[in-house]
Amino acid sequence: MQQNPEIDHILNQAQKLAKKKSHQYVTLEHLALTLVRHPPFASVLEKFGTPVNILEADIESYLDSQPSTGVVSEPRKTQAIERVFQRALTQVMFNGRRMMLTIDLWLAMMVENNSHACYFMMKYGLAKKEFTEFWQEHYDVPDDGISDKQANEILQEHCINLSNLASQDKLEPLIGRKKELQDIVTVLAKRFKSNVLLVGDPGVGKTAIIEGLAGRIHNDNVPNFLKGFEVWSLEIGNLLAGTKYRGDFEEKLKDVISALEKKEKVILFIDEAHTMRGAGANGNSSLDLANMLKPAITKGTIKVVASTTWEEYYESFEKDRALMRRFYRISVDEPNFKTTVKILQGLAPRLETFHGVSIEQKALTTAVKLADRYLHDRKNPDKSIDLVDAACAVQRIKDEGAEAITEALIEVEVSKLANIPDTKVSNDASDKIIQLDEGIKEKLYGQDHIVDEVLERLYVNYAGIGSINRPMGSFLFIGPTGTGKTEFAKLLASNLDMKFLRYDMSEYGDRHTVSALLGAPPGYVGYNDSQLAGGKLINDLSKNPYSVLLFDEIEKAHPDISNIFLQIMDEGTVTGSNGKTVSVKNCIIILTSNLGAKDNDNNSIGFASLEKTGEEDRAVKEFFKPELRNRLDLVCKFNKLNTFAIKKVICKFVDELKNSLKDKNIKLVLSEALMDHIADIGYDPKMGARPLGRKIDELVKVPLSKKILFDKLSDCELVVDWQEDKVVFATPVEIYEKETEQQLQTDC
Repeated sequence: MQQNPEIDHILNQAQKLAKKKSHQYVTLEHLALTLVRHPPFASVLEKFGTPVNILEADIESYLDSQPSTGVVSEPRKTQAIERVFQRALTQVMFNGRRMMLTIDLWLAMMVENNSHACYFMMKYGLAKKEFTEFWQEHYDVPDDGISDKQANEILQEHCINLSNLASQDKLEPLIGRKKELQDIVTVLAKRFKSNVLLVGDPGVGKTAIIEGLAGRIHNDNVPNFLKGFEVWSLEIGNLLAGTKYRGDFEEKLKDVISALEKKEKVILFIDEAHTMRGAGANGNSSLDLANMLKPAITKGTIKVVASTTWEEYYESFEKDRALMRRFYRISVDEPNFKTTVKILQGLAPRLETFHGVSIEQKALTTAVKLADRYLHDRKNPDKSIDLVDAACAVQRIKDEGAEAITEALIEVEVSKLANIPDTKVSNDASDKIIQLDEGIKEKLYGQDHIVDEVLERLYVNYAGIGSINRPMGSFLFIGPTGTGKTEFAKLLASNLDMKFLRYDMSEYGDRHTVSALLGAPPGYVGYNDSQLAGGKLINDLSKNPYSVLLFDEIEKAHPDISNIFLQIMDEGTVTGSNGKTVSVKNCIIILTSNLGAKDNDNNSIGFASLEKTGEEDRAVKEFFKPELRNRLDLVCKFNKLNTFAIKKVICKFVDELKNSLKDKNIKLVLSEALMDHIADIGYDPKMGARPLGRKIDELVKVPLSKKILFDKLSDCELVVDWQEDKVVFATPVEIYEKETEQQLQTDC
């Protein structure tokens, strides 16, 4: 006699129910309630027309009315229970079967006429003869324990019939992938372990290959041994749903395996196969979905095709060699440009029908090209399909009527998904690009030659004829402090609508601080932390792929930091310690340094008025490796500011002060005498323009703040002058009268 885990489960549940209600004995009513609650049996009752919920409530109400011992102990089975199981066993043996079924248990229970269990069944119309005939008609079970109809019902409950979807033309067409399909068919033809594991990056089309196989089987476009097969996709979530007690999951999975073995010509597809390990395991038990499937897939009684990503493959399958040896691994790579375009062309008619739009052929080619250039964190064909689908969806929601999907609409969607301006995608000479030179030179003074050189290299990239495998530009800014190196980087970012990411390299002076940029190595604190993993640089670039990266004062960083720039400037990518790769192909890389500035400030011996030059070149060659210097697009030498540039910088600081005074309606003008004085004492050739701001604070802001606070100054016009070695605040009228008086005295 073959043991049925389903019957064991029902009896165990009856014992747990009696113990929960503190009953001394396990009675027929406990057994009847667990039988009614058993999902497969309950579904039969519902189809027979029995109000299962009411029946269940009546039996439970009766049990609640029974006296409780108050002591939680292991309840004993009554003689009636023993009689029912003996009677059911005799019935099974008399019929020549090898396994007891739930119908046998129910029939044996119905003989106990004096029990409330029998009474409740009769109350709701469950006559023994009629129900038995219904069961035999619809659920006739052969000797192996399961019928074809039951097998179909079990699979429909826990799986999706891909062959049925293919017959209804609900699956997308498979284009290309001839080699992968041929490899799968070859493995399925094996006698033993005819199981396939598809491994590939997310979005390359692993599931689409299986759907394509289901379609070809439906169209008889397969070898003879596969004709008549069905492809079912296992829903692991359905198996886990509702498994509150130990044994529920195992029971469901055994039913699925039995159904697959009964139907014989079935291919089971398991998506996200890494979830097999640990699925359904309880506590310290190693009995999970993977271990329960091993015997069936080893014998070859069922054929399994599973799919997973490379990351999960190394994490799950590589660690379970016993599971891996039962599968034949097939790699699914990203399709090339031509294949991806063909895939989009094959999907285009379905997208047009669904969205009610028309798609130009050039738009499909543009989608693949731009997705490959700007969406580096995803794979084709998924990212290209998403672009076209998103563009169609935008047109679908328009009430005034949809437009044809053109290249321009695809470019807009790329700019949204990649988080970059559409002008960068389309390579249009927008107003921002045309006015870029003017916008920067208005606020950066004395360095026009550097602005011209940098922008010339950026124009090449914006025109679409630059290298697509390198950053938009890689520049080294050298020169004395305070000459505008950092300011130039900020102006580039603001005028190009790019994110400005600044990294103060003085924070990375030690060897171990490299991990702050790229993430902690394996085995160190923070490696698996979702917030810290990958490091600051990797996380920032993931969020802002279109940025100006400023590595300020690079000479203060540890020399190992420079190795990061080799990969960034050459391949346009950077890889974190956790293996995540991000792209910097849409970024501008700027390194700033004061190398050589100190040596230039030391005048030659015997020539106090003669400045040294050319020390920057020597210092750069000594500090930077040749391979790094060779990857730079341009080394920009910032000059010391002349008098005219210094006055422009002063005007910039004064403009900032004027903007802060607008709320108080105070208008401010600095006289030329004060401007000359500030330029004379505030600018230091060794310190650059930064001391000018401090001098303006000292001479203008501090006395002005006292007047605003103590003299209640507001709603006026002021001229700030330098007279008799001190700062003087006066109105324009007072200044005019004083100048007139001085002129008259001069004339006399």
